Amino acid sequence: MSRTMQRPSGRIGSGQSDSNDHASAPSVVSLSAPKRRRPSWVVAGVLLVGLSALLAAWVFNATSETMSVIVAARDIAPGEVIDASDLRVVEMGRTSGLRAIQPSQQDLIIGRAARGPIPNGTVLNTDLFAEKGQVIPAGFVVVGASLDAGAAPTSRLSPGDQVDLLGVVKSASATPGDAATATLLGSGTVWSVERVGSGATSSKLWVSVLVPSDVQAAVAQAAADGRLRLSLRGAGG
Repeated sequence: MSRTMQRPSGRIGSGQSDSNDHASAPSVVSLSAPKRRRPSWVVAGVLLVGLSALLAAWVFNATSETMSVIVAARDIAPGEVIDASDLRVVEMGRTSGLRAIQPSQQDLIIGRAARGPIPNGTVLNTDLFAEKGQVIPAGFVVVGASLDAGAAPTSRLSPGDQVDLLGVVKSASATPGDAATATLLGSGTVWSVERVGSGATSSKLWVSVLVPSDVQAAVAQAAADGRLRLSLRGAGG
């Protein structure tokens, strides 16, 4: 409750006019304490709003339906050793059935070799890789050959293609036009393909093929003699 204190009037006589009465009326002085501003409450309110926003962002991220995974940043050939430049991070829908390497786990595959061809954009997991020197399966070898145009079924031959390997034998007859005969040497999987020579017009390919070890001698000899031919196999065959 506020109290007021009146200062005593300085009038001497009562015959003065009303205007003098008003002029000499006692002044009012408030004895109540002035209201103080509380900046601490303002700061506390701002902090509370900020914490609420951070909490909302954390809840949103925790319940998000996406996840970060590691995918191949380029086409990776069998046997290639992986480094960080071969990897990139993408966001994708969260699913419990997906086996994928997360960004914090990339050390699980860096320095390891691809077991087979890995196309660009493939979601990576540890089963796609093996220790260096253990990529080629037991009982298999990789044989390379330089193939001229026509010796490969297509100039777009790529790692992972299933092929039959043929050894061509030319007829001993001198008669022109005699057909050559071909012998099936075995089947294999294209390991890698490189264009031989400079320029995009080069038609010669260096093809490496994963084959069973029991046919490697015949395949290598046919490649050395220039008699090796490849044919693509169907998906079922």
